[in-house]
Amino acid sequence: MAQSSNSRIGQLSDQQLTQLWQQTQKEGMSESDVMKVLVQKGLSVGEVNEIKKRIISLQASSPAKFSKKNIIKDTASFMRDSTWVYEVPAIKKTTPYYGFDFFNNPNINFAPNLNMSTPANYVLGANDELTLTISGMNENTNTAVVTREGNYEIPRAGLVNVQGLTIEQAKAKIKKKLLMAYPALASGRTQLHLSLGNVRTIKVTIIGEAQSPGDYTVSSLSSFFNVLYLSGGPSDAGSLRKIELIRANKVIETIDFYQFLQKGMMNKELRLEDQDVIRFPLYHKRVSLHGEVKRPAIYELLDTETLTTLINYAGGLGDEAFKEVAKIGQVGSKERLLKDVPAADFSYYIPRNADSVVIEKISPRYANRVIINGAVYRPGNYELTDGLTVLKLIQKANGIRDEAFINRAYIKRLLPGNAERAFVAFNVKDILSGTVADIPLFREDSVVISAQDDMKDILSFTIGGNVRNPGTYQFRKGISLEDAIFMAGGFTNDAANHKVEISRLEKNKADTLANQLLNLIKVEVDANLANPSSKMLLEPLDYVFVPKLLNYQSLGSVKLRGEVLYTGNYALERRDETVQDVIKRAGGISPNASLANAQVFRNNLRVATNLFADDNTNAEKFLLLPNDSIFIPRSEPFVEVKGAVFNPQIISFNSGRFTEYISDAGGVTENGNLRRAYIQYPNGLNKKIRRFLFIRSYPKVIAGSKIIVPERNPNEKRGLSILEISTLTGTFATLISLIAVLRR
Repeated sequence: MAQSSNSRIGQLSDQQLTQLWQQTQKEGMSESDVMKVLVQKGLSVGEVNEIKKRIISLQASSPAKFSKKNIIKDTASFMRDSTWVYEVPAIKKTTPYYGFDFFNNPNINFAPNLNMSTPANYVLGANDELTLTISGMNENTNTAVVTREGNYEIPRAGLVNVQGLTIEQAKAKIKKKLLMAYPALASGRTQLHLSLGNVRTIKVTIIGEAQSPGDYTVSSLSSFFNVLYLSGGPSDAGSLRKIELIRANKVIETIDFYQFLQKGMMNKELRLEDQDVIRFPLYHKRVSLHGEVKRPAIYELLDTETLTTLINYAGGLGDEAFKEVAKIGQVGSKERLLKDVPAADFSYYIPRNADSVVIEKISPRYANRVIINGAVYRPGNYELTDGLTVLKLIQKANGIRDEAFINRAYIKRLLPGNAERAFVAFNVKDILSGTVADIPLFREDSVVISAQDDMKDILSFTIGGNVRNPGTYQFRKGISLEDAIFMAGGFTNDAANHKVEISRLEKNKADTLANQLLNLIKVEVDANLANPSSKMLLEPLDYVFVPKLLNYQSLGSVKLRGEVLYTGNYALERRDETVQDVIKRAGGISPNASLANAQVFRNNLRVATNLFADDNTNAEKFLLLPNDSIFIPRSEPFVEVKGAVFNPQIISFNSGRFTEYISDAGGVTENGNLRRAYIQYPNGLNKKIRRFLFIRSYPKVIAGSKIIVPERNPNEKRGLSILEISTLTGTFATLISLIAVLRR
């Protein structure tokens, strides 16, 4: 089947189709499996039936090309097999129209039942296979296929034309024909049975507003609803209420599919015949129903159906529906119209096409509710009964709680006739004792009984610093410093518990602005909270701060690498520890070390500093910081010359003269800029050539140095201009004159 994915099956030649069929049979595929694969490759319903017809036609015209293994023995069964339908991709199409989703459900199987007994009203036609059984005094069995002319051949009786007869009519005609051969049929001592074997296929045409109009080849046992489902149902403009079955150019039945959807009942068992036509007409009236109904959708109504019928189609009103009125939006000649239809007219009101019916929800308001909230045992909503008062409502709520504020409570009341609320205050204690008259309640009254805590600020204190769980905690009378530290999880390891500080707001009642607003109290607290000072009581809004021990911390470490006896990471012991101190801790330098060229790195940058002078008098005390790195290089008795010289190289150190090493490297190239040359010392310091007039001062070279000669900038001018030469000449003449005067 590989080639079916590359070309449309319907475009294959007869030879190609025959080869394709033979190949599938060699692979052990059944006839039904082949059809399933074709559908999976994208064939439509019509194309599958067309392929079936072509294969049967090829088998009849060229039987030699079909072996015993791949010949189709039962062509009628092959044509009516529709199990491949389940391979059609199931596309769940959502639709607002009631009943349309029935045809979109891939789980429904509407294939005809081929195992049932032959219906008595089944009309015989060409290619039907009939089995005649005679039993009793005489016994005989005969199986034959009805010819194209409608004749059924019976041994010893000849041909009997059964075209267009039902099974019962054909049985009676055959019995009459066999009376001469079997006289006992008249007395009943011999019985005659006529049954249907393999059934023929018929062609039914779907037209009108159908999803998939066209010709369908189906089993003659298929009912009207079998073919209806295969067609995919009506299109968006199609009708489900007046589907027509046309036979011999006459409408023999009009089917209302709503009867099946609503009650599961069919008008009758409609049997199809060859060349029947099913037509989906255009809809006449559709009405949308939304809101509080059980099945909102767009429904198709007949001319005489009322609003009650529409609501019944939707399964009735919803649980929270406002049942008194239905709101109907209509399309007017120029604008939309709105109608309120009372419930009494539901059975008489006939909706129009394109009407939109909305059933609204009932109001969320309560007709008989009172509310009690606050310090009672069962706050909430209660039924407003006759004679309900404040005292009775408190009793319904199981009374007031111990923390209730009994000196004052109030009722929020909605005044009748307007949207204003009234405030009715009362004394709870007097109501409970009966010393004052009870207060009657009205609809939507809300009784509020406050708790004593509701009348106060929620007081708190804060603890911060080096405790395990710093934060703000609710203040309770009697909380001590010890309790606060315990609530915060205790001290951390680095807590300075001997310097706990309490910041307390001073409650100053003076009417003048005060300068000092806080009192600071310092307390020494034992780590185990055992000393008496930890018993100090806190006050609301206190801030307890536990500082950190000043010196209880690691200073970090530095890396020491290179020519030392013991390399590694060394922890800093003191805040003023120097490079020299760390080298000393590492056992000193190795014999090959160049201590004068020691290198220090900080934050990945090299520090240019003179750590070790020759006479140790100018040595810098470089204080180390965490993560510093120290590298002691080997003593390298060489000088490297690189850059714009003719022969960059490394030269043995034998002199401190700068120009000597430039000369050993072949001199400066044409593009070299000797004026900008500089020397890089092993300790990270750099020095460049200095100039004064025509005099150059070269830096001293030491072992391990690098001399770098950069290239000249192309835009940089060479030599001096005439003006610059004149200026320098004048300056030089002035200096000579000054020297001559000074000598006199």
